Amino acid sequence: MNLQRIDLNLMVAFEALMAERSVSAAATRLGVSQPAMSSTLARLRSLFDDELFVRSGRAMLPTVRAVQLEAQIARALAALRAALEPQAPFNAATSRRVFNVSGGDYATMVILPHLAACLAEEAPFLDLRFRFVEKDATVDLLDTDALDLALGVYPNPPKRMALQTLFDEHFVCVARKDHPGLRDGMTLAAFAALPHLLVTERGDAVGAVDEALAKLGLERRVAMTVPHVLVVPSVLPSSEMIATVGARAARLFAQAAPLAVYDAPVTLPAWRLSMMWSRQKAGDLGLAWLRGLLARIGSRV
Repeated sequence: MNLQRIDLNLMVAFEALMAERSVSAAATRLGVSQPAMSSTLARLRSLFDDELFVRSGRAMLPTVRAVQLEAQIARALAALRAALEPQAPFNAATSRRVFNVSGGDYATMVILPHLAACLAEEAPFLDLRFRFVEKDATVDLLDTDALDLALGVYPNPPKRMALQTLFDEHFVCVARKDHPGLRDGMTLAAFAALPHLLVTERGDAVGAVDEALAKLGLERRVAMTVPHVLVVPSVLPSSEMIATVGARAARLFAQAAPLAVYDAPVTLPAWRLSMMWSRQKAGDLGLAWLRGLLARIGSRV
């Protein structure tokens, strides 16, 4: 049977005939004329090559074939009606959904405390699985639904991914309070002369600071590299090293440890923390709610 030739209205008419066992009653039920319903019944008989309904007094009794079709057509129509129903709204207050989100140290430190507080208040039954994912693997995990959302720096995302900015960030310097080499502040000379702590997941000893210094004919000594920015407030208070980190992280470090924050004495590129998700999930109301919550947090951190 060629499905392209089937009129779904025939299935609705069959449903009405099975319920009413009368052509005139089925016509009334569907709001059509009796001749139109009689014509529809003739088309149904031709489609299934069966009488489907035979008259017995005033009623029309279904044939064996019609009885066999009833449950199958009812299920098909129910599925179709469900598919056409408007999507139920997402209720954060009662949702028990689990969201899988990735992010690095920076998002963990700056965003996660606020997100945890908001979830406790607005979505107490919702669960979050927050994990670190290698940047090169992020898109594949979003494609396969292993991740719902990724937080990070994504300058050139694939077109199949959507991107929304959480906040723009700039670099500042941090060092221990009463640092003997910074009595005159974070001058360019002090910045170039003092040993540096560099945060780098790759483990190399070159970053944006080195490019900025090279333009001035200067260089620095990277005395230590660490893979996680969260290590910075533990290391610097007992060291003469300085570190260049995002301003929001620096403020948090200064609140938690005896550290001072300085403007960077060189021009460094700003950067952007964003959330990325698959465009295939554009209609996911729960994910849209989570993105809206994160956007709210990003605007105030």
